[in-house]
Amino acid sequence: MAKIKLVVLLAAFALAAGFLAKVYWDAKSPSSVKVTVYQVEFMADRADAKPLVVFSSAAGKEIDLVTETGNFIGEVRIPAGVYKRIRLTVKNGFTMSIESAEDNPCGGAAFTDRVFSLADGTELNSQVPVYFAADIDGGGAWVGSQITNLMIRPLTVKQDRTTTVKLAFVVADTLFCPGGEVQRRAPWSVWPETIL
Repeated sequence: MAKIKLVVLLAAFALAAGFLAKVYWDAKSPSSVKVTVYQVEFMADRADAKPLVVFSSAAGKEIDLVTETGNFIGEVRIPAGVYKRIRLTVKNGFTMSIESAEDNPCGGAAFTDRVFSLADGTELNSQVPVYFAADIDGGGAWVGSQITNLMIRPLTVKQDRTTTVKLAFVVADTLFCPGGEVQRRAPWSVWPETIL
C-alpha cells in the first residue's frame, strides 16, 4: 500500500486573465466560490467498477475556491498503481459572491452567496458526480450533456512512497454578462485544470 495526500490547490490563477481577455473582454472575478465536496474516488479507468474512496463525508466539506488556497482534504493509503480517472461527488449548487458592484459584469449590485447550478436539469442541493480523466481515458470529451474534464496525465501512485495529489481550480476572470444575467464561463466550468 502507498500513502497519498489529497490537497485541493484552490487558486485564482492570473494566467487565466490573458487567455480569457482574448475571448471575453469584460470578464470579472468572483470574491467567493463555495463548493461542497462529499466524496473523492480514484479509478483505474472508466470501466472501474470498484473505485478507491480517498475522501468521504456524509455532511460534505465546503471549500471556498477563492479564499481557501492549499486546503488539505485528507490522507489515505491506497494500492500502488496508475489511476486514469477521478470522480468527485459534489453538491449541485455552488454559491458565488461578488464583493463590490464594480466586479459585477452586468453593472448591477454586489451579491453574496447566490446559488448557481452545476448540473442543469438536476435538482439543486442533490449530489452529482464530476469526472476528470486523462486523455487516454476520454478526458476532455463530451458525452451527451456531460463533459469528462481533462487531467494532464494519469496519476501514478508508487509503492512505499507518499504521493501528493493537487487539484487546481481557476476562478479568475470567469464571470460574464450574456443577456443581462451574471453567468460563469470556462475555465471555471472545466473544474480542476491540473492534477500533479
